[in-house]
Amino acid sequence: MADDRDLALSLAFMRGHPAQAARVLETLPADTAAALFDRVPARLGAAVLTAMLPQRAAACVALLDDARVLELLASMGTQPAVAMLRDVPEPRRKGLIGGLPTAVALASALLLGYADDTLGACADPDVVALPADTRAEFALTRVREASGSLAFVCVVDAERRLSAIVELTTLLKAPANATLATLSQRPHDRLPANTPLEAAAVHPAWQHASALPVVERGGRLVGVVTRDALARTLRRGQPPTLDDAEMGLPALLARGYWQALSGLIESGLILLPRVPPLAQRRDGH
Repeated sequence: MADDRDLALSLAFMRGHPAQAARVLETLPADTAAALFDRVPARLGAAVLTAMLPQRAAACVALLDDARVLELLASMGTQPAVAMLRDVPEPRRKGLIGGLPTAVALASALLLGYADDTLGACADPDVVALPADTRAEFALTRVREASGSLAFVCVVDAERRLSAIVELTTLLKAPANATLATLSQRPHDRLPANTPLEAAAVHPAWQHASALPVVERGGRLVGVVTRDALARTLRRGQPPTLDDAEMGLPALLARGYWQALSGLIESGLILLPRVPPLAQRRDGH
């Protein structure tokens, strides 16, 4: 009964504060965190794994069976899934990619082909890319069906070479029969996929854009990178911490909420409810 109550409290915290839950789980032993991910709904677990440092997320999924990992990957966006898979050793990584839907597997293999310190590694391939003769009405339908938030629609040719973009505000105001060709504009800039992350972070285009397209040689679209995603990638090597001085007011409020909810305060650190380590649960102890 107590275990069920603890799990319910963990689920409540993860639903309400996935980013804060991720910070907590990063500080726990991998087997303790994995035991929790083995029990939570896949969509919820995927949201928290996405917010975790990729190395820590990979350490958790390393202790789960392939079927469960594929459930979690199916609920994650391609880019965060790839970021985590980079830290999964071969040959298991190849096996997991083989278990993904074909389109996702191909996109994952493409991103994994870039060095992890280049822009191609952190580009998000889950974009809306359409031909120039696409009508606005159809483009809006694709945008609504897309996962995540989009800054613009990419206009591409038959070889997926980027020619222009259409801002969402422009698309929303356009007549239903207008084509993307009549609504498009040249992108502020397009960043080569082999650009080092440090160089991409100081690119002048960020002064007037929050998201930029990433292209291969020849202009073929790889995906889109946002300023926030690039900043998160550059921070991924930093060790996890729950230092009050660094958490900020929103995180401290969330932490206070969790303390009030669970009553678990230990040595000044807030821990998720105890869940038996994965190995123990499978042995029945």
